[in-house]
Amino acid sequence: MKRSALLLLALLASQSAMADGGTPSHALIALSNLLPPPPAAGTTEASQDLQAVLAAQQSRTADEQSAATADTERSVFRFADALGLTAQPATLPKTAAFFERVAKLDKTEAADAKLYWRRPRPSVTSDQVHPLSKEKPDDWSYPSGHATFGYTTAILLANMVPERRAAIFARADLYAQHRITMGAHFPSDVEAGRLAGTVIGAQLLQQTDWQPDYQAARAELRTALHLPASSPTSP
Repeated sequence: MKRSALLLLALLASQSAMADGGTPSHALIALSNLLPPPPAAGTTEASQDLQAVLAAQQSRTADEQSAATADTERSVFRFADALGLTAQPATLPKTAAFFERVAKLDKTEAADAKLYWRRPRPSVTSDQVHPLSKEKPDDWSYPSGHATFGYTTAILLANMVPERRAAIFARADLYAQHRITMGAHFPSDVEAGRLAGTVIGAQLLQQTDWQPDYQAARAELRTALHLPASSPTSP
């Protein structure tokens, strides 16, 4: 845990040094330069990764399988339970549009990193793994794109609605853990997604070209939750 915290601080510092508010954000984030490499094949770490996937597969219940499958959707509305929200995308168009933009960015950034490392999925590594969904042959495992989106979303939501911060991050943890439950990712893929999503989320909060959409989504979301316009952390 301490190693992850120190690594995350280093990633954020490196990313901050690269940042320039006037430059499009997609040009600022190079995950292959920021994340550590995945465990090498044949190492103890790789074996432990696989055993964790197999253990999750053996213990997953029908309810857990259903919940994990539902979380394959990359949508901010998967966090509705953490927010205490019942509204649907049609009633929160600015929020929906903002996080759709986030999802596209995350997917692009994670895809570049996946292509750099080309780590095979758990089911390719071992025929003992029986995933709950079939991934595309060229969609590599490291880092987890869903975990990246989950933690980027958590960073942004927690800043929009700090009153629900603990529940939001707990939901992000579950959203990411479900990728292991699915048999789609190794734990190290998910951890890399946590680091990537945190870096991306922190970076987006600093990007001037994202601020208008962010502020519009924030105001819409707080109104829907019947919260005051000024959050406890607002200046």
